[in-house]
Amino acid sequence: MPLYSATSPLPVNMERRRTFNPSRIDGLDLWLDAADGNTLFDATSGGNFVSANGSAVKRWEDKSGNGLHATENTSPPKLKTNDKNNRNGIDFSTAANKRLSCSFSARNYTSQTVFIVAKYDSSAPAYCRLFSQRTAGNNDYDGGNHYIPLIRNNTLNVIGSWRDSNIRGELSVSNQYYIFRALHDTSFLNVKINDTIGTNYLSVLNIDTINFVIGDMINAAGGTDGASWSSTISEVLVYRKAVSSLESSQITSYLNSKWAVY
Repeated sequence: MPLYSATSPLPVNMERRRTFNPSRIDGLDLWLDAADGNTLFDATSGGNFVSANGSAVKRWEDKSGNGLHATENTSPPKLKTNDKNNRNGIDFSTAANKRLSCSFSARNYTSQTVFIVAKYDSSAPAYCRLFSQRTAGNNDYDGGNHYIPLIRNNTLNVIGSWRDSNIRGELSVSNQYYIFRALHDTSFLNVKINDTIGTNYLSVLNIDTINFVIGDMINAAGGTDGASWSSTISEVLVYRKAVSSLESSQITSYLNSKWAVY
């Protein structure tokens, strides 16, 4: 077997084992990465790559391999170049009702974990959604077994999850970037922001989700009602399970190393 010195490059198969990315964790359903310019397009069906600052992003392609691409034709957010850690972000602050939606056949969730790198802005409206989802024919907040992973409370500078008609596991934030995590296990949910974790809320999840929306709420018609995020979103990860403590640490380290959040 050949020997390798500390200065020699690793063989390709060893390099792949060493390098972490979110797809190495089982259960990845959605991966949106604004730093990857090959996933940003100027048309919902594809079109051309978006590279100029301020250009509309109408399609943000899913890197998970599941094809849950986030699209919007009439109210798309815009590209923000050289943003956090000199990487691109997706800017939802340019006007009200900016959003991106992933529509799909019903997917059942009995547990779920959502990670988002985003900047909080205190000018955001009450109950604005960082990441939401809904069942068929219902608003995201009042449908059967509703669950909104990441939402701003009516109280200024507080982020939590929405469950059973109230904010749960809420944590305080200020005007800066964070790694947000919403975890819903089979029996409880909690919110974690950077290294701070909120109070567990006892809750059982069993939801047939038909779409995700990044940056706004969802009403029964599939549209929005003005509760839109008013800042930049950098990366979105959704897992069809409650990730373990080790997996959560690996994902958080990956995101923090990439985006230099804290």
